[in-house]
Amino acid sequence: MRKISSKLSFVVCLIVFIMSIGAIWILVESQGRVFAQGKEAERFVTKRVFERVLTVQERQPIYMKGAALTQIGELEADQPVAITGEDEAYYELRLGNMTAFVRKGQAMVEKKRLSTVVHTERLAAVHTLQKTAVYEDADLQSSVILELEEGFRYPIVREEEDWYILTIGERPGYISKQSVAMDAGLPVLVYHQVLPRESMRTMDSTISLEAFEQQMGYLADHHFETLTAHQLYDYLEGRLVVPSKAVLITFDDGLLSTKEYAYPVLKQYGFRALQHIISSRTDRAQGAQLFDAEGPLQFFTAADLEELADVFQFEAHTYELHSLNKVSGEGIALDRSKEEILLDLRQNIEQVPAAVSLAYPYGHYTEDFIAAAKEAGVLIGFTTTEGYANRKTSNYEVCRYGITEKKSFEQFVAYVEGDMTWP
Repeated sequence: MRKISSKLSFVVCLIVFIMSIGAIWILVESQGRVFAQGKEAERFVTKRVFERVLTVQERQPIYMKGAALTQIGELEADQPVAITGEDEAYYELRLGNMTAFVRKGQAMVEKKRLSTVVHTERLAAVHTLQKTAVYEDADLQSSVILELEEGFRYPIVREEEDWYILTIGERPGYISKQSVAMDAGLPVLVYHQVLPRESMRTMDSTISLEAFEQQMGYLADHHFETLTAHQLYDYLEGRLVVPSKAVLITFDDGLLSTKEYAYPVLKQYGFRALQHIISSRTDRAQGAQLFDAEGPLQFFTAADLEELADVFQFEAHTYELHSLNKVSGEGIALDRSKEEILLDLRQNIEQVPAAVSLAYPYGHYTEDFIAAAKEAGVLIGFTTTEGYANRKTSNYEVCRYGITEKKSFEQFVAYVEGDMTWP
């Protein structure tokens, strides 16, 4: 009896000890992520006094600024939110890590204590399928803080049971999972050579002009917006609300065929695209070039970079590391030290000084390559791994979807619409 009592006392003490250092952790795996519940969840929200808290007396639109103001939601009356600044016309507040704007009007700004989020790193994003309420608590009967617009991707910082959580004016806002869809990520298309079908000699790394026109026509007809590399970076960092119909169009190598055939199509639809340049090849020709589909590959010249800048954003693709090791069959960059890669990238970026992204030659890279890219000031590293651009990978291992004549139009549509999955 004494032994049983002793064991029971030990178990009771052990339970008390566990509870004293934090509640029992329940690990819940959801879409490849692991979440912890218990005291850690309690610490996610705390109370804090803010010097400048805005409370509007009437419902007010919330905007983000780009080329123009875009309405991304409506702030409810009598819902206090912390503001970070103001100008003559607008108050500034944060939605996720992005600055948003509320037009000045009938409102009060005062010092106030608010519930606020401790950890605000972006977890993922959600699609709004219709106007969507954001509640002040994980309860459909609680008050609504704001209403999100239909057709955008909003950054969230947490997932708890039936709710996603975003931050608005430093406050947590709760979105019912049933009202939105999890965002798979942004589609990033990658092209190389574009030629009329009658001029094609291979389907490797090549798409016909006819197929390219069909694809760009689809994007235009379905109101897709083309994004820049910097917009992709801001999306990944939770600093940008992106339309549901958004896509990045990228080209690798700076081939002259894309000036001849892709550029006019892109310009016709008002699309922008990234063009990754191998800068050691831009001096292979001098003056104006006549495109020759039957001859060897032709590349942009420095003059072409100036001429085509209204459509193409020129990005890094190394100076002279775009070759294969004849023995291993791998990119020669894998044989180079971090210092050698960094020197090459700096030479590359001298010709494309506005570069935000790097496309790894042949999709081959190492930790040294990533370290060199960071030191060179590059923010995005594109691979050739198929998938969407999202937070599941590093910003230096961003997936794309290679488009050649081998891919069907149905595959293209499934990818840009976010309907494609990978193991």
